[in-house]
Amino acid sequence: MQSLSGLVIVVLCGVTTAGALDTCDRITHYGYPCERHNLTTKDGYVLAIFRIPYSQHGDSYDNATSKPPVLLMHCLECSSDIWIISGPDNGLPFILADAGYDVWLGNARGNVYSQKHIKLQRSSTEFWEFSLDEIGIIDVPAKIDYVLAITNSQSLHYVGYSQGSTTLMMALASKPEYNEKLRSTHLLAPVVFLCYVGGPVAILGSPIVGSINPLTQLLGTVPLHELEALSRSVAPGLCQRAEFAELCLAFLNIVCGWGSPHLNRTLIPELLSTAPAGGSFRQVIHYAQMVMSCKFRPYDFGLPGNMQKYGKSQPPSYNLANVHPKTPIEMYFGENDYFVPLRDAYRLSKILGNRASWNHVKFPKYNHFDYTLASNVRWCINDCVVDRMQKYEGRSFHGDLCKCFKNKPF
Repeated sequence: MQSLSGLVIVVLCGVTTAGALDTCDRITHYGYPCERHNLTTKDGYVLAIFRIPYSQHGDSYDNATSKPPVLLMHCLECSSDIWIISGPDNGLPFILADAGYDVWLGNARGNVYSQKHIKLQRSSTEFWEFSLDEIGIIDVPAKIDYVLAITNSQSLHYVGYSQGSTTLMMALASKPEYNEKLRSTHLLAPVVFLCYVGGPVAILGSPIVGSINPLTQLLGTVPLHELEALSRSVAPGLCQRAEFAELCLAFLNIVCGWGSPHLNRTLIPELLSTAPAGGSFRQVIHYAQMVMSCKFRPYDFGLPGNMQKYGKSQPPSYNLANVHPKTPIEMYFGENDYFVPLRDAYRLSKILGNRASWNHVKFPKYNHFDYTLASNVRWCINDCVVDRMQKYEGRSFHGDLCKCFKNKPF
């Protein structure tokens, strides 16, 4: 009984502390300035973007207009917090700010920071009637335009992680004019084709979730935000307890790639206090559909819905010929990432040709979470990303900081 009481106290403490912090709280905790901006999309969603305009280690805010803007977009069921929880020594936003960049952290519709609409209530099923398509075709371009307008810039650097890479590819394929608005593009764990997806969750779940059936039609727009908030409150307290710590780690391994020795385990409670961050279940269904179809294409509504939406029985594939930024897209991937199978990455590389450069992490156990949460993420990924931006900007750069990759990507 005493053990149970202690568990209840831990859980309640998680409820009272986890929900109190937002991205700005986490940023200012480390002494960096933070601004929260809200933009409204053309279909009425109010999206939050957090900004680190300068570093306390660098230039003053008065010079912020001369700083190159960078937009970072997060993974599925994540938020802008995913970039911050690894702290100022390892977190990409802090490293960018210290290097003199104007850093913007986006949030997709439906996550904990973007659950408002000018007409719809988040308790309604109508609010959740969106998939990856709306994030890619509406949200990402809107964020790019907002950042460019505020910073009075013509182009920006983009970093997308997982879903942040999927939705950028959708944006460029649908609106090729946005290629000109990207100075450099860095996609961490780029999820595009999913034909050879790994892991028991995706392999067993995709045939069920990725097919047109009454269950997926029901779950697609069910509001899950309260359940997700409960998870964010309870899971950190549980995973800090010794008897649950290995179970929590095993869950992450099962989902994203088994047995990575690189994941910073001390970040797991913090990760679980920020994720699942919210979204529409249609996003999950959409990914599962891509697993089943082996195609990179819009959401499948079934025959009647497809005829109404696309004028065809099947969704038309995204036109990847439209993806051609001014500089080759830097793709960062590895062997132990269940959501970026090597054969699918190779397939995308053949389609994009010299429009992309492929960086194959040399550590065989690097998994999907390691691109933001690995103990070696700074020297393996982030220093390389920043150095390449420095080179593009004509600034002083090292040129030898990308040491974490194989000589031949495939």
